[in-house]
Amino acid sequence: MSLKDKAVNGVAWNGIGNIARQILLITTLVVLARLLTPEDFGVYAILMIFVTFMNIFASMGTSQAVIHLDSPDKRMLSSIFYFNVSAGIFLFLALFFLAWPIAYFFENPALINLLQIVGLSFVITTLSMVQKALFEKQMAFKIVIIIETFALTISSIAGIVSALNNAGIYSLIIMTLSNSLLLTIGLWYASKWKPSFLFAWQDIKTIWSYSLHLTGHSIVNHFARQSDQILIGKFIGAGALGMYSMAYKIMLYPLENISRVIVRVLFPALSEIKDDNARFKAGYLKAISYVALFTFPLMIGLMAVAPDFVLVAFGDKWEGMAVLLMILAPVGLMQSIITTTGSIYMAKGSTGVMFKIGAINSAVTVVAFLIGIPFGVQGVAIAYVIANIVMLYPNLHLAWQQIDLKVTEAALELLPFFNAALFMGIATYALSVVFENIELYLWLKLLLEVLSGAAIYVGILMLFYRSLLLNMISKLKRNRT
Repeated sequence: MSLKDKAVNGVAWNGIGNIARQILLITTLVVLARLLTPEDFGVYAILMIFVTFMNIFASMGTSQAVIHLDSPDKRMLSSIFYFNVSAGIFLFLALFFLAWPIAYFFENPALINLLQIVGLSFVITTLSMVQKALFEKQMAFKIVIIIETFALTISSIAGIVSALNNAGIYSLIIMTLSNSLLLTIGLWYASKWKPSFLFAWQDIKTIWSYSLHLTGHSIVNHFARQSDQILIGKFIGAGALGMYSMAYKIMLYPLENISRVIVRVLFPALSEIKDDNARFKAGYLKAISYVALFTFPLMIGLMAVAPDFVLVAFGDKWEGMAVLLMILAPVGLMQSIITTTGSIYMAKGSTGVMFKIGAINSAVTVVAFLIGIPFGVQGVAIAYVIANIVMLYPNLHLAWQQIDLKVTEAALELLPFFNAALFMGIATYALSVVFENIELYLWLKLLLEVLSGAAIYVGILMLFYRSLLLNMISKLKRNRT
């Protein structure tokens, strides 16, 4: 199978898997939102601040190194495996003892037991990192997607059943741990590779520079993205954090479904042509065009229907989330493109530059949050939008110049999708105002808004950018045959 066929097949399987998983996640989230409180989700968000941060150290960029290396040998892979597992055990112990000062900082004693239990995920996850990286290196995404979907399905059921039995916040922890455990068991069962009794520090040193810069970028990026939740949890409260974190999750769904699906395939595919800038640039431009085709209307459409969407999906107790969704939607639009630049840095091996721009991003974002916190949770959300706008050009320019791609050149490629989405958003909002004067069930009103918005978006593309859209569709058809 050619590289192109592998990439197309990988995108297809990632797309199918992510659609299935995100439908499942949204359904689970809606059900749990009805059974739990915003405070429960706020406490869980605090737990995830530290779990996701420490997960960076669990891998230390070794998974990406496995994919980046041309042909890692048996000893190299085993060395990485034992390094990861040792890191997982260390991080579990670290979080176990840090639970007390963390709980003191947030003035919530219940966090102690919760943090100590959820820390088990580090040990479980690190046991299958190499196996997963090898599948992705071989672009065998079908296997990974099937295992991930199965694990999420069973863990979601476990979480909902636990919530129905009044487990409260523990239902979210049960869902998290069972998902990690099932994923690890599945990857071990499916993988032909098993660790041997070999270990050499020299192998770890070989990938250290690549992995260290990548880890550094992940740390500063995480700090920037989580500092808003730390500040809200500390100074505003768990209820406000629950609203904010839920809005943030929804904003991320298009990124998870589309941008990261393509990035997941793009990195190993582009790593094979990293020295051919012409092919690299052409492949990358095609990829972000497909990203924009879907994420731009999703984010702008979300702004238009946010109030009705929140009431229909989550109920009255989450009504305050609608404004946050409307504010954060532009961040999702910008991040859907910015997220793809990571594949350039990793494929090119320029993780040092990636770390530096990540550090600048972190500083700008944290300063913005500190300015926004006195204005409440909405002030923090607005600050996040402003920080993303300020850093948009530097983020794109530094990555794209490595493949001889100008920001203006790429912007012209993406402009048709933005124009069509913007017109759609304005028209959909106008329709929602009209529907207010008609007696309709709220769910029916939302459905009509969504269907009308989709029809308007496609109609604008067909009317003004017909050749572009038909060309993209024909390429998809050719690639599937």
